[in-house]
Amino acid sequence: MTATEKVLKESRREQKIKTIHIDTSLQIERCKVQKKAQVVEQRLKEFGFKSTSSYAKLEFKRAWLQRLLYLYAASQNIDRLDELIGYINHNLGAHPMHQRRLNTCLQAIESFLSKINESLSPAAQLTRLQSHIRNAILSAYLWWDSSITHEYNGTGCARAAEQPIELSVGKIDVSIPRCRRDNIKCSIHQFFEKNKEHFNAIKLKIEARVNIASKELQETQKIIEAAESNPEYLCDDRNCSKLGDVLIAVDGLGMDYFAANNDKEWLLLSEVLRKPLINPVREAKTAG
Repeated sequence: MTATEKVLKESRREQKIKTIHIDTSLQIERCKVQKKAQVVEQRLKEFGFKSTSSYAKLEFKRAWLQRLLYLYAASQNIDRLDELIGYINHNLGAHPMHQRRLNTCLQAIESFLSKINESLSPAAQLTRLQSHIRNAILSAYLWWDSSITHEYNGTGCARAAEQPIELSVGKIDVSIPRCRRDNIKCSIHQFFEKNKEHFNAIKLKIEARVNIASKELQETQKIIEAAESNPEYLCDDRNCSKLGDVLIAVDGLGMDYFAANNDKEWLLLSEVLRKPLINPVREAKTAG
């Protein structure tokens, strides 16, 4: 724990502030159309201290910003806004592997269209949409910082720190360079060693529930086992990316609650790490 984190912890204890650690899935929900975002914002309102992990920022970059960039690039291949959904359906809808990407793009379109209130021509609407997407990408890290109180950086993820940049008119870079063990730029291996008991406890819980554990959790078990033999195994993006939820959860051990919209993984993580899980999306569906 850094000196800053110690001060924050003491301050929270003295003021008896409720604290919550937010996963990537809910950070993305907060960017969607207002009706969906408001469900999350309203639930998080009672927590005076909100944290997340730098590794969640990396996932946000991959799962949201890179798909916004795809949408931005796609919008430059058409002439009218009403052609955009047909364009992405044609390019993504035909392949089952692209279904999640397609859904995210459609949710983004819904979010940005809700911001266009004027009565504009389809061509003008397209220009306005492009402007909204461009600003959302380039200001994403500013929004991220304003949406939380503190960001934990236990993994020292270098890729999470690399902000989107505008290269030229119509060209934005949201790339995520590959990470390999022969050129380590993070401290994820040290983070694993420091928190080995927690990673091992998660592994054992998955083993005990192997028959009902999701495919993602079963993959998590294998990654942890490999890292136990050599923590530098995680210094490869092909491996650390399969451990994302676990890394984010362990990074937030100092918080009172966890918040995520991914029950398949986070119910088990919350149980092992002894944190109540808040899922505003599930709660809203149940109440509805």
